[in-house]
Amino acid sequence: MIKYFTQEDLLAAKKQKKNVLTLFFLITGLVAAGFITLFIIFFGLPYKSPEITKIKIINHSLAAVYVVFAFIYLGIPYKRVRRFYKFTYNLFYGLKETSTAVFLETNEELHDKDGVDCKSLVFLEWNKYKKEYFERQVLVFYEKPFPEIKEKSEVRFVTQGNFLIEYEIINENGEEK
Repeated sequence: MIKYFTQEDLLAAKKQKKNVLTLFFLITGLVAAGFITLFIIFFGLPYKSPEITKIKIINHSLAAVYVVFAFIYLGIPYKRVRRFYKFTYNLFYGLKETSTAVFLETNEELHDKDGVDCKSLVFLEWNKYKKEYFERQVLVFYEKPFPEIKEKSEVRFVTQGNFLIEYEIINENGEEK
């Protein structure tokens, strides 16, 4: 079977999450150092000094900028990276399902699955309970290229949460591979 999702993808997602958190804590440390510096300067000034107002304005401005930065940074980039890491972790360690179906087409349309952008492969699969064929969309990461599968090829694939992990082409257009 050809592995579409590998452990390197999981490690890359973990490294990305670590880098985003490291940057956040580095900026938080710099802001904390700025607050401590302003605190020391503030208490080193004489009583009723005109510089006290400037220090307070700088301190309040720094606090406001940091709160806005933290809200935006943790709300958008970190949240997306964390979701992506959790999703890749579940792909690697979650329950997997194996199916065999006929490949129909690729679908470039953007989907959102648990906060992760993806596109889909469309398969024609047999439903043993309803005794009829149906179109199944198997999702792949939006950033990764589609797997190289020819139309009307019979494919055995492994999914976790309807997300492609690995696949094998059984026959291409009726020809055994």
